Amino acid sequence: MGSLVSLALGPFEVDWGKNNHINLHGELFQPSDITLVQDFYVDNDGERFTKIQQGASKLLKDVLPRLELLGYTLNAVQDEFEFLMRLLGEEDDPPIKFHELADAIKCMDIDAAAMDYHEDYDLGEFFARQVFDRLGLGAHAADSRRYELGQVMENLSPYAVLRLLAENPDNLSRAVTWHYNDVVENGWVDAETISASIGNVRRYLIVTEGSSDVHILRRALELLRPATADFFVFVDMEEGYPFTGTGNLHKFCQGLVAIGIENRVVVLYDNDLEGAMRCADTNGLNLPPNMRVTKLPSLPALDSFRTIGPNGTELADINGKAASIECYLDLAFGTSETPRVRWSTYIEKADGYQGALMYKESYARRFMTLRHRESAYDFSKLEAVLDHLFEVCFAVAETSKLTETGRELGRV
Repeated sequence: MGSLVSLALGPFEVDWGKNNHINLHGELFQPSDITLVQDFYVDNDGERFTKIQQGASKLLKDVLPRLELLGYTLNAVQDEFEFLMRLLGEEDDPPIKFHELADAIKCMDIDAAAMDYHEDYDLGEFFARQVFDRLGLGAHAADSRRYELGQVMENLSPYAVLRLLAENPDNLSRAVTWHYNDVVENGWVDAETISASIGNVRRYLIVTEGSSDVHILRRALELLRPATADFFVFVDMEEGYPFTGTGNLHKFCQGLVAIGIENRVVVLYDNDLEGAMRCADTNGLNLPPNMRVTKLPSLPALDSFRTIGPNGTELADINGKAASIECYLDLAFGTSETPRVRWSTYIEKADGYQGALMYKESYARRFMTLRHRESAYDFSKLEAVLDHLFEVCFAVAETSKLTETGRELGRV
């Protein structure tokens, strides 16, 4: 029988192996996800029994953004599926189109499906023999078509299958579990190998205008996106921040382009006048596909902000003019003072004034004292910042995944 290892959503296994012929799935998990899990076995009489053993487990809703940061967006999954169809010569008359497969898997009852497979099935054989009719694909059920679709599913990556299963909201509260204890206990894989793979992801280097952006973004990820915070790294702060200001940041980006940087890089400018101008300039560079340049998002919450300047005190839209990272904090938390932006420097090229939030350091200090996600603190604008950051990272990951898949499969 051998020592078995599997990756499963609830009881439904999307990948499995024996002995030392296994895949490592540590990038889906973090060290805190190592826990005791329930492993299922069948004895010689065909009776099922369970053991509680060490494994890694994380809810699919928390695995989903990790999948997309790894490049498994729906577009990338569709590309993988359609390429496998082309390999079979089925692009003109495929046994099933991608949207049909996606809809069918979305509606699949994983508990019922899991009752029918056994250790000798690969996913393709299981799909062709057991899941085909259950997914309502009987109209295409000729044996040859079942076999062809089974071949595709056999080669479709388990992360692609998980990504499709995540389209069902009911699945998001189910646990994705990596059952690896048997291969460790029986000496096929070192425990250190498993441990080293946990959280071993390809990370994103986030580069910003200044150190306050780094501190605030890092804390925001820790508080609001702990399930994916390990994907992000920032510039080392020990020797001081080397890229302060829009001009130096632009020059730094020129250097990255010149050396052909291979890391995944996201450059984030402020949503103020200088930041918007430099963001446009930097996007004019010949950026590699693994690099994106953006600015903090414009939000309705910032389009009527109290300001002080040449025209006195007035309400003004500070999007694209004065919105630094501090403007996305809860400016009412811990104070009764009304936040204000002061217009200062006139920039002739843009025919406008650059503004800055007054006493922004005090707002940052109050935020940095938070040790957990306090209900009294309004995180809505920071959530919008992280949503935007993740969308940009997903785009980088998707581009990289399509390129990597093409190289692996001989397309580029």
